[in-house]
Amino acid sequence: MEASDLREPAFWESGDCRILAPPGLEEEGARLGQQLTGEEAIIFATSGSCGLPKWVLFRRASLLASAVSVNDHLQITPDDRLLVPLPLYHVGGFGMAARSYVSGCSLRQFPGSWNAPSFTEELEKSGCTLTSLVPTQVHDLVACELEAPSSLRAVVVGGAGMKEAEGQAARDLGWPLLQSYGMTEAGSQVATDVLGNLSQNFRAAPLSILWGWECRVGEDGCLQLRGEALFECYLRWERGEICRSEARGKGGWFVSSDLVELGEKGLTMQGRIDRRVKILGELVDVQVLEDELRAHFKEYEVHVLPLPDERRGWRLLPVVEGSNVEGRDAIESINGEVAGYARLEAVCAVERLPRTALGKIDVVALREEIGPR
Repeated sequence: MEASDLREPAFWESGDCRILAPPGLEEEGARLGQQLTGEEAIIFATSGSCGLPKWVLFRRASLLASAVSVNDHLQITPDDRLLVPLPLYHVGGFGMAARSYVSGCSLRQFPGSWNAPSFTEELEKSGCTLTSLVPTQVHDLVACELEAPSSLRAVVVGGAGMKEAEGQAARDLGWPLLQSYGMTEAGSQVATDVLGNLSQNFRAAPLSILWGWECRVGEDGCLQLRGEALFECYLRWERGEICRSEARGKGGWFVSSDLVELGEKGLTMQGRIDRRVKILGELVDVQVLEDELRAHFKEYEVHVLPLPDERRGWRLLPVVEGSNVEGRDAIESINGEVAGYARLEAVCAVERLPRTALGKIDVVALREEIGPR
C-alpha cells in the first residue's frame, strides 16, 4: 500500500476490511482478511517488542477521530506538507496519512530505506513542514550533525521516550522536536508536547493530553483511556477460529500496561507494568534498575533482560551495546545499593542490540541471540 492510497476517499468510505501486516506476518494477515471479508475494519499488528504480536482492529471512524485530534494539537492546515519516513503498517506512519486526508494537506512518502542524510535532503527538496520520527532516527540525525531545513515547523518523536540530552542536541541543530506518547490501541498519539514549548529546552515529560481523550490512573498505577479514537478489539487465533477480546471494560475504559503519572501539566510515562518481575517472592521493577544502569553507561545503549530461573523465578542480565564493555565496577556499585534479590549479574556485551522496525529493542530476538545462560 502506498501513502497516496490513504488520501483517497475510496479508502475511507469503503466498508471492507484492510490488513496492515508488517514483514513476516503477511501470510497471517491474509488469513485474517479472508475470515473478515465484508466487515468494515482496519487492522494493525502491535510491535511485538516484548512478546508475540497482537492484531488490533479499528473502525475507520476511530482512526479519523485520532487524525482530527492530532491535527488540532499540531495546528495542521491545508498549507502543510507532510513527509512520512515510518512504515505505513504502523499507526505512526498510517496516522500521518490519515491526518493528510482529514486536513487536505499534501503528503509524501520517504522513498527507500531510512538514511539520515537522504531524509534531510528529501525534506529540503520537498519543503515539508511536518514529519514524525522515532528516537533511533533522531539519534542518526544528531550523529551526522545534520541541520534541519528551515521549512520544518514540527517533528513528532514517538515510539519510545527520547533522552532529553539527545533531544536537546537535535533542537540545537534546528530540529523542532516534540515528544509524544501513544500506542497502537489509541490509533496514534494520546499526549504530545505543545508547539509553544519549541522555544524552550527539549523535554520528554510532562506531555499535554490531546483533545478527545479522557485519562485516569488505576490502582495499579496503569493508564486507563476512554475516547472515540480507541480500537475496537484484539484478534487472536484459537483452534483455527478468530477470537475477539473487546477493548473497553466497565464504563468504556481501556486499561493499558503503561505506568504513568497524571498531573496539572499533563502525562509522564514511568515504565510498563510488564517490566515488573517476582524474584524470590519480591516484586522488582526492572525499569528502575535499567535507568540506574543507563546512568553508569552514558555512552552506551543498555537493557536489563529478565531470564527465567527455576529457583529464584528470574535472574537479571544487564546487556550493553558495545563489544569491549566490561562494567564490573558499575555492576558492583548498583548491587551495593539494592536488595540481594534485585542484584544484577555480570554485564553481557553485544555488538548491537536487535531492534524492531520502529527502533524499539526487540526483546524476543535478544533472548534468542543470547540463548540459555
